[in-house]
Amino acid sequence: MIAYWAKRTPGEEFEQLRTPLEKAGVWVSGTALSDDELNSLIKSDDLNANIVYDVRDRGELPRVEYSDGVSYVFLRMPHLSKSGRVATLPVLCIVKENRYFTLSISDGVEPGMMALSTLPITTEQTPTLLLGTMAASVAAFEDVILHTSRSIADTSNRLRTHEITNHDFIHFVTVEENLHHSSMNLGGTLVMAHRLRENKHEMLDEAELEALDDIMLHIDQLLVSTQSHLETVNSIRNAYGTIANNTLNNRMKTLTVFTVLIALPNLFYGMYGMNVALPFQHEAWTYAAVVGFTVTLLFFVYIIAKKLRVF
Repeated sequence: MIAYWAKRTPGEEFEQLRTPLEKAGVWVSGTALSDDELNSLIKSDDLNANIVYDVRDRGELPRVEYSDGVSYVFLRMPHLSKSGRVATLPVLCIVKENRYFTLSISDGVEPGMMALSTLPITTEQTPTLLLGTMAASVAAFEDVILHTSRSIADTSNRLRTHEITNHDFIHFVTVEENLHHSSMNLGGTLVMAHRLRENKHEMLDEAELEALDDIMLHIDQLLVSTQSHLETVNSIRNAYGTIANNTLNNRMKTLTVFTVLIALPNLFYGMYGMNVALPFQHEAWTYAAVVGFTVTLLFFVYIIAKKLRVF
């Protein structure tokens, strides 16, 4: 689907147009694009077909290309799937003098997401729309990282109250995958932003370069946050591994003591149950003596085990 938007001054909202204006600036938003729609845009706006077709590659990483005075910038937009995994798809941003394109084979960028940029945005200055799209992409990754951090905190709180289940460790695998995936895409976006910052084609003015610096700083902060969350996950896993080993050791000690306490009476009961001549076997008090001796022996074994801190 192809939609046309106009925003002539920073104070007004985006206005959807039925048909694009010829001379005024227009934002062309293409979402869930088919091959026919891509070919139509390539032909009508004289775009580089080889670069535009790359948007169909789901694994396309952030990068910037220049061709015939037109800037092509690939970004990635994340979203959480039903399974809790982070999925990302490329969005191609094309900057021309009076046209700005965002092309995607899936969901694209909504007008409301553009307001996240610190720079006033209008369709008359197409580079500002690119910076708004970059800010929207970084903000989307920030939402994913915040969602992941809350999940880590919930698991950490459960560790203080009860044992973590196997499901929690499986969930940790998903959490680490999400963090690594976000870190990889943010790192790629940062490299691409550094290339834009060189401004070799003089596409950005001073105010726009300053807004780009803010975006790059935001990415650096998110990368630090991502690394911190990864270290937290490792700390929780190591803490639980230590707790599990300590619990297992205590249980084995307890089971060992119980085994000894159970085995000692059987030694004497089994001896006096044999069909051979034994001392005092005809005396009336023999049974009480054997029981009393085993109880006393068990008591002393218990006291010794407590002093040795076996349990």
